[in-house]
Amino acid sequence: MSMRTSTESVSDAVQDRQRARTARGVGGRAAPGASRPAPPRRRRPAFALLGVLLILGGAALAGLLALRMDSRDPVLVLRSDVPAGTEITRDLLGQTNVASDSDLIVPVGALSSVLGTYSRVPLNEGQLLDTSMLVRTNPLGGGRVAEVGVPLVEGRVPDGLDSGDLVRVVRIGESGEPGTPLALALVIQPPVSSSGGGVLGGGGDAKGSAATLLVPIEVADAIVDAAGNNRIGMSLVDRGVAVTDSERLRSLAGDR
Repeated sequence: MSMRTSTESVSDAVQDRQRARTARGVGGRAAPGASRPAPPRRRRPAFALLGVLLILGGAALAGLLALRMDSRDPVLVLRSDVPAGTEITRDLLGQTNVASDSDLIVPVGALSSVLGTYSRVPLNEGQLLDTSMLVRTNPLGGGRVAEVGVPLVEGRVPDGLDSGDLVRVVRIGESGEPGTPLALALVIQPPVSSSGGGVLGGGGDAKGSAATLLVPIEVADAIVDAAGNNRIGMSLVDRGVAVTDSERLRSLAGDR
């Protein structure tokens, strides 16, 4: 009897120790539902450094853009198309802000220095005014050249005729007679139709188109006469000719 009692006491003591060990998580199976301790998080210094660099880089870029915006200066810009040989007046000019290191672009503060100059080439609306586009003396002065307005007929002039085009002007012959060369002339105002269309060959009423030519003074009357009798024809010689290149204009009268 005493031996069994002693054995039961030992067994009870062993079970008590096992329950205590299990409660402490030592040995045996963990109690159902018991949460395992979370593993320690690893720190990633490279990713943290990259984030910091991105933030600093974005701030620097934003600062640079803001500085660039602040460094823009007001400069002169054309408010409309300006044919070659036109006097530059205040109403032709507006202003815009740009960032540029060019010494040719005219700042708003230098407006008075360009008033009264003349365009040596055709200028377009929205174009920044550039001193290389201007001349001080009137290219139409000197009595050597004249402006002549001529009506144009489709099929007798090149398509897409525009300011700065050098053309050969011919009086078309009658009754099978050969034509008469009149001049090498410069288109200074592009053909515009009477119905408001654009350049000849680009739409609009071609029959109502007319252009202004810069011609040698000695053949101006002959060109006016040929234009009045609807006998004008032209061929394209060159494009992008400045109005100051007056030496390229010459009389062809007498050439056959």
